[in-house]
Amino acid sequence: MNFTSSPFERMMKEKPRPKAPAENSPPRGSACYGCCYWWGIACVSCYKELLKAEAGGR
Repeated sequence: MNFTSSPFERMMKEKPRPKAPAENSPPRGSACYGCCYWWGIACVSCYKELLKAEAGGR
């Protein structure tokens, strides 16, 4: 049952559905590209380099 003739009334009755978050990835060509620790900013010390150094030292 509609109370008005507004075309938006049906849309306002729908349950809101959460949208998938936008993919957050570092820009191509940056030192952080491909890093799984990317959170929108570059790290103070690069985790990729630290993990490589740790794996190579064992």
